[in-house]
Amino acid sequence: MEKSRNGNLELLKKNFEENCVEIFPSNIDEIEAFQKKYDVEISEDLYDYYLEINGSGNDTLNNLYEFYSISNTKKINEELINFRGIPDYSQLNFDGMENVFIFGGYQFNLYAFGIELHQDISSENRIYIFSGKDFRIMVKSFTEFVDLYLNKPDEIYV
Repeated sequence: MEKSRNGNLELLKKNFEENCVEIFPSNIDEIEAFQKKYDVEISEDLYDYYLEINGSGNDTLNNLYEFYSISNTKKINEELINFRGIPDYSQLNFDGMENVFIFGGYQFNLYAFGIELHQDISSENRIYIFSGKDFRIMVKSFTEFVDLYLNKPDEIYV
């Protein structure tokens, strides 16, 4: 799985570069500060992503996706609870989502993407897709999400 994950990160990095995104990797100190602030452990695949890529540079890609840096990744209730645009995320039931962190979006938050992080490393860090009050669990890891984004983007919907 290691080779596949790193291969997908290389493809994701290439995709960002083709979109003229300048890559600003994170560092171990910033990642550890995030983990300490939120009392979570970042999954290995997401950790690698932050160290190697760390978001789409606050830019929306040509395909209207945006990937957040670790400094812009926030708990769902910090990121979406007051978002009353289109769609209206204030209608979302946030109960049970205390460990979900928003790491990206599509079409200026028409969809928001969240990952479930835990206090200890979990083999399953489910990825959610949100749109207003609606959501679903898409996949079980950040690696699987990157694979969907790169190879089956038509499957990314609520």
